[in-house]
Amino acid sequence: MNIKTGFRAVLTVGAVLIGTTILSVGISQYAFFADTSRSERLDRIANEGMQLVQLTHEVLMYGEPRAVAQWQGQYADFGQLISDPEFALDPGLTFINGIMVNHYADLMILQNKLIQARQSKSGDGVAGILASQMFQDTTQLLASLKNLKQISDEALKAAYKGSKQRQIVIFAVFAGLFSFYAIAVLLLFHSVILKPLGNLERTIHATREGIRARARIRADDEIGAICQTFNNLLDEHEQNRRDVQAMAERFRSVFEQAAVGMSLISPNGGWLEVNDCLCRILGFPREEFLGSGYDRFAHPDFLKIDRAHVKNILAGEAPYDSWETRYVRKDGKEIWARVTSALARDENEMPLYFVTVTEDITERKAADARIRDINRRLEEQTRDLKRTNADLESFAWVTSHDLREPLRMVSSYIGLIQKRLGDGIDDDMKTYISYAVDGARRMDALILGLLDYARIGQRGGNFDAVSLGDVIKESLLNLKIAVEEAKATVNLPQDLPMVMGLRGDLVRLFQNLIGNAIKFRHPERLPQIAISAENGDGEWIIHVADNGIGIDPQYHEKIFRIFQRLVSRDEYEGTGIGLAICKKIVEHMGGRIWIESRPGEGSTFSIALAKSV
Repeated sequence: MNIKTGFRAVLTVGAVLIGTTILSVGISQYAFFADTSRSERLDRIANEGMQLVQLTHEVLMYGEPRAVAQWQGQYADFGQLISDPEFALDPGLTFINGIMVNHYADLMILQNKLIQARQSKSGDGVAGILASQMFQDTTQLLASLKNLKQISDEALKAAYKGSKQRQIVIFAVFAGLFSFYAIAVLLLFHSVILKPLGNLERTIHATREGIRARARIRADDEIGAICQTFNNLLDEHEQNRRDVQAMAERFRSVFEQAAVGMSLISPNGGWLEVNDCLCRILGFPREEFLGSGYDRFAHPDFLKIDRAHVKNILAGEAPYDSWETRYVRKDGKEIWARVTSALARDENEMPLYFVTVTEDITERKAADARIRDINRRLEEQTRDLKRTNADLESFAWVTSHDLREPLRMVSSYIGLIQKRLGDGIDDDMKTYISYAVDGARRMDALILGLLDYARIGQRGGNFDAVSLGDVIKESLLNLKIAVEEAKATVNLPQDLPMVMGLRGDLVRLFQNLIGNAIKFRHPERLPQIAISAENGDGEWIIHVADNGIGIDPQYHEKIFRIFQRLVSRDEYEGTGIGLAICKKIVEHMGGRIWIESRPGEGSTFSIALAKSV
């Protein structure tokens, strides 16, 4: 049972006791009023009777009609009182009732006779006898009334005495009950509330003094719940204490073993704590740190800057700040340092100390200087390369014109010589002339191939999203005659993806790959070319597969080099520069190209290109 329910029961018992007390007092008062009402009734009868006796004396003495009328009225009132059933049936008044009723009845009879005698004036003797008899009855009635008055006084005394005795009994009984109730309540209050609270208070004092203690749970009630909650709080406090202690140990371990300098600095610039790394960075022992201020180690040229950063943190403009500064080591050597400082505050936002991390960046600053020097030289070299590339491009254009012009002249004059000599040329001369013309033609083709190779990447421009479907269709359109002559079949998927690149270079790329597949076809079968696309990680991989003569794996890297041929010129035409151009185009667009092939089974060229955004 909980405390609330118990004390409700206690209060209910107390209320019942109070109600019973009030009821008992009420009953006692009711009995007292009943007893006093009998005394008051008897007293009233006695007073009314004595007034009747007095009026009777007046009637006997004077006999005036007014007195007679008053007597008759009083007689009627008195008769009404003694005829009350409560008076007539009172067991203590039986004898008195009989006398009073008899005398009362005789008085009316005597009074009537006396009035008649006085009115008849038959003689004073009869009236005197009647008056004497009436006087005697009145005297006896008066004696009865005095007895009744005495009984009334005794009844009143008995009523007061009985009431007092009842009140004493009620007081004694309920005083005992209330005393027992109060003692029971006090014992219950002490057992249920005071004792557990005292135990809880002792536990609190012990906890404040650092003694491990737990509140005793005496019952499953509200105070028991409070004690249980307090014990839970003690457990949480102990766990938090252990966590804080472990955290402090970890902080101490990190602070001491950190690979960077760490320190605690007071708001006025005094060193509170430093770790070994900071001592090594600045070359001072810990004792000299803790006995000096920040100004001793700061470089004079950077002290003002350091103070400005600290001032900003103290002003609350930022919770922490980081900047580069310089320090002076104990040996006089100046070093660069990266300082990060944060301010710890108390619950009232008052500054406590700075937690500062110091990193020696002297070597990094030197490396940055070297890198800046290297970058400067690279920029100069880049400018030189740009000038060189521009010169080379200009040279290539000039060379292509200047070299191709003599070749055209050679071819032209050899043709004129052949025409001038006519049929007089022997077979050897015809062979020589054919060699010369073929050499000039191949030289021209080589020059054009070199120009194409040199132009790749020189036009600049941003990459755009290009549809591979449109690119390959344009390439096939350019190769239409070659496809028809070779009776080649080119299989394309329904949907080809979008890639990032330059449309013109992509057309040349696939035109070279498809053209090579047609050129290097197997002599015993018609060329079959299949183009497919594979979704890669941020890129599309396009495969161009054929059923041609294939390439030995040992030459897979060699074929992408310029002027590299694996077959004779008599068997297959070409300059040996086409795949080198393909590789340069793909790499210029940030992609990759490779081949998988086996001799006699065909080849598959794979190109990886970036997906369109």
